[in-house]
Amino acid sequence: MRVISGSAKGKKLISSKSREIRPTSDKVKMAIFNILRHGVINFDFNGCYTLDLFSGSGSLGIESLSRGSEFCFFLDISHGSHQVCKKNLQSCGFTHHSANRIWDIRKKKPFFVENKFDLILADPPYGSEHPKNILEFVKKNDLLKANGVLVIEDDIRSDFEINNNYKLIEKKVYGKTQVIFVILS
Repeated sequence: MRVISGSAKGKKLISSKSREIRPTSDKVKMAIFNILRHGVINFDFNGCYTLDLFSGSGSLGIESLSRGSEFCFFLDISHGSHQVCKKNLQSCGFTHHSANRIWDIRKKKPFFVENKFDLILADPPYGSEHPKNILEFVKKNDLLKANGVLVIEDDIRSDFEINNNYKLIEKKVYGKTQVIFVILS
């Protein structure tokens, strides 16, 4: 696992040894960022605020920082992932452009941050209710800017339905992974 492009291009990232954590493959990560930048979205990373949900090693958020994001907030429920992510941020020199928090998005307690996000990247464990929970969490806490993009990875066998708060922009399949790109309706 490595950073694909930008200021930290080529940097190797460490991952947790836990079998419960499944990092985004370089192939899928490259596809996500190519679609964001060169697809119908034409996303500009320069100066953007990113949220990496279910951040694990931090691979997706670090890629966003490497491509010009001003700040990335990393959120994960696992203490082990939290530590791995912090080590990767330090290795890539992005510690001062990031914040980490251990948090369960299923909590009823409100989640507060100073700024809304231009980009939210979510790679939850497959085969769960997480995609639905992500949509609810983002909307309930008003985390996505009006012109922001939410990207969710999930298993292709999942019947992931987008609620009326969001509009599907793009859906791609890579092996056993589907990637959904949505904006606010």
